[in-house]
Amino acid sequence: MKSFNVFEFYQFMQEHNVIISFKGEMSQAILVSIGDLLKEKLLCEDTDQRVVKKVFFIFIELAQNIYRYSSARSMLEHKQAGMGVLFIREDETHFTVFAGNVLTPEAAADITEQCATINRLGPEELKQRYKEQMRQPREGDEIGGGLGLISIVRKAGYPLDVYTTAISEIQSFLVLSVRIDKDEE
Repeated sequence: MKSFNVFEFYQFMQEHNVIISFKGEMSQAILVSIGDLLKEKLLCEDTDQRVVKKVFFIFIELAQNIYRYSSARSMLEHKQAGMGVLFIREDETHFTVFAGNVLTPEAAADITEQCATINRLGPEELKQRYKEQMRQPREGDEIGGGLGLISIVRKAGYPLDVYTTAISEIQSFLVLSVRIDKDEE
């Protein structure tokens, strides 16, 4: 068995200013627990309430994407739950929320294209796209029709960063991240 150096892992997280992280199955109970922990941590650090709400909203949206769409799945609370990783970095002027999970290469390419399209839109165009998506009928198991990604960009005021890493011919690892400024102007 390969050894694991916990201290090196701790140092890595310290050096990269990771304030909260989670890897595993995303369930409703886990999301609530981590969300409560996140809000408490940010409020204890005197983070502006509006910024706390933005970080929390984006964290939950990205976690729900993992829960619903990750191709790495397991049974949790008698339901299929997606598996992935979530973490938040804090820098002097902003937070960055990251989410990563396994998808098919086709699904990863689709999300990458959705993000590129959303990132090209200005604030008014995002608002209009959101309204249009709200009116669209959903197909089968489709839940939000891209509303979550649009909402994230609207809340953050920054584009989504997205990248994929090929794992195999049938799996890719997708990472989404977004910046949230600490200064509310």
